[in-house]
Amino acid sequence: MVERNTMRYYLAIDAYLSALNALDGNQLIQRLRQWHQSTDEYSRQLHEGKLDDYLVMKLSEYQRQQVFR
Repeated sequence: MVERNTMRYYLAIDAYLSALNALDGNQLIQRLRQWHQSTDEYSRQLHEGKLDDYLVMKLSEYQRQQVFR
């Protein structure tokens, strides 16, 4: 389980750094897409479901967090 979480964090950092060059409005979507694509490369351990479902869930989570900023 520790290795799984470590890999998820590594992929999140990689996606974040890769999206820094994207336009501000596209960074979040690019990060989410890249992270999901990266987890699919290790789908046996890290599978997160369908991309569309994942994006809907993460975008609504992001919007909820923005209310409290």
